[in-house]
Amino acid sequence: MSSKQAKFVIGLVITLIVVIFAVLNVNPVTVSFGFTHVQLPLIVLIIVSLLLGAVITMLLAGSGKSKKDNDKLSRSAKKQISNVKVSNDSQIADALKENQTKKQTK
Repeated sequence: MSSKQAKFVIGLVITLIVVIFAVLNVNPVTVSFGFTHVQLPLIVLIIVSLLLGAVITMLLAGSGKSKKDNDKLSRSAKKQISNVKVSNDSQIADALKENQTKKQTK
């Protein structure tokens, strides 16, 4: 099983556990927002908290992935630049050799 598949299965299991937990907790609770109090079923509070956590995780995980991609791209770009430099250096050396042999033959 690949890493992505394992993460997907683990995510499904955790989601199932949270859903079962939420369904078992349907009693109303009072939530204080500082300026007001709201009475909600606990299931709604659990699901909203889960969704907010997922959004925050995606936002934070997204920034980490782009850095990894940039590092990979940077490494790849550095390799290509060094290959171009080596190629240019060898072309310059060949041109100098040809120029010297032309001068010697004249």
